[in-house]
Amino acid sequence: MSFTTNKFLGTVAVLGALAVSGQAHAQATNDDVAALKAQLRALEKKLDSVQKQANATQKQQASFANANAAMHKKAVPFVDATLTMPGNRPTFCTGDGMNCVAITGRIHFDAGAYSFTPKSGATSPQTVNDGINARRARLGLIGTYNKDWEYGLVIDAGGTTDGQAVLNNAYIAYKGIKGMLIQGGYIDVPYTLDEATSSNNILFMERAASQVLATNLAAGDFRSAFGGQVFDKNYWVGAYVTGPTTGAGVNHSQPQPLGATFRAVGLPINNEIATVLVGFDALYLAQTGGATNNTLGMSDRVEVRIDPATSALLNTGTMNFVNSARVLSGEGAVKYGSFMASGEYFDYSIQRSNGLGDLSFNGGYGQASYVITGEQHKYSTSAGAFGGIAPARPVNFATGDLGAWELAVRYSYANLNDYAGGVRGGELKNTTVGVNWYVNNNMRFMFNWIHGTVDKINTAGVNTGADYDVFAMRTQVAW
Repeated sequence: MSFTTNKFLGTVAVLGALAVSGQAHAQATNDDVAALKAQLRALEKKLDSVQKQANATQKQQASFANANAAMHKKAVPFVDATLTMPGNRPTFCTGDGMNCVAITGRIHFDAGAYSFTPKSGATSPQTVNDGINARRARLGLIGTYNKDWEYGLVIDAGGTTDGQAVLNNAYIAYKGIKGMLIQGGYIDVPYTLDEATSSNNILFMERAASQVLATNLAAGDFRSAFGGQVFDKNYWVGAYVTGPTTGAGVNHSQPQPLGATFRAVGLPINNEIATVLVGFDALYLAQTGGATNNTLGMSDRVEVRIDPATSALLNTGTMNFVNSARVLSGEGAVKYGSFMASGEYFDYSIQRSNGLGDLSFNGGYGQASYVITGEQHKYSTSAGAFGGIAPARPVNFATGDLGAWELAVRYSYANLNDYAGGVRGGELKNTTVGVNWYVNNNMRFMFNWIHGTVDKINTAGVNTGADYDVFAMRTQVAW
């Protein structure tokens, strides 16, 4: 029944009551009747006001209901974004997850002390300096665009001598096909097993000298390159064309180095318990670049980067009339539970002109580790290499959790002598013992003791090498 009907019935009831009252009380005065009529008019006005308010409320409710229905039929478009912290890396993504940008970085802060004994007065250097070094201090952005495209821009303010900030990575990659990656720009070329392993996950503070000698020719960090890779659980194959590295030393008014790399690995066994990896690698330097475009030098330090002067020990000096260089190598690795072992062998060949014969050098390393707290290095299908350790119980002194602990040992050598070709670069032999303490997923401390020697016989028959022990430590933070 509507409010208007109630109003009418109320009015009738009042009139009826007045009629009955008139019959029962004929003696009522005209003043009493007038008073009742005034009350009736006041009641009618009040009823009219209530009716208007009820009508207005009904209109508001109807309007809200219509607007709500319209919003459900067609959502109002808006731009949204989410912030997540995978691995403590700040990552912003659109609501559909198609576009992301993340802040990445790593700090590798080293300290070391040498016990250095020259083998003769002709050794250079005669002494080396203890010290510290921000080996890597990187900060940058990585992300995806439209899901299938990946990009990165990373600056490194660390390095061998804590020099000026340089461009470390600046690349674009396409990953829209499962098991395939195509990339170009300044990248870390994934050539050799040790280089394909991130510097955040390598077993020792520095990679073996034999591996560094190979990658320095046409691969490694800061290298301009274009290429791609295909991979699955049981294989990884990649090939790249490479150019110059970043840095102040690059002079684009001169001929640029030009090279190529190839890496192929197979995994006959790859499961949660065990992984077996075997592989073949090749590098070719077609053009050395530089002002003369036919000179080349090969050198490395004693597998720690505190004092730059030690690069004079293992050093071919300048090799002239170099047409090209190539490196052939093999790699292998076995992981069983918490135990892992790996190694690589390198054969270097330098092709020369002007009546000079080719040069031949070699080197290699073998290393093994055991995680005494039980964690494992897991194989990364996309990298074709092994990852780091994620502690099952990150350090928490309140609960007695002490993170993960790993023991490691490595023997490496590199021979840069070719007496027939007139090159006496020296022969390095190093034994390194390491302890890695993984505090949590983002932090670890590394402790290395390197016991080694470089024998370098000059044309007078004098050994200009040195014996040494190095005690070094790294504090690492990465996200």
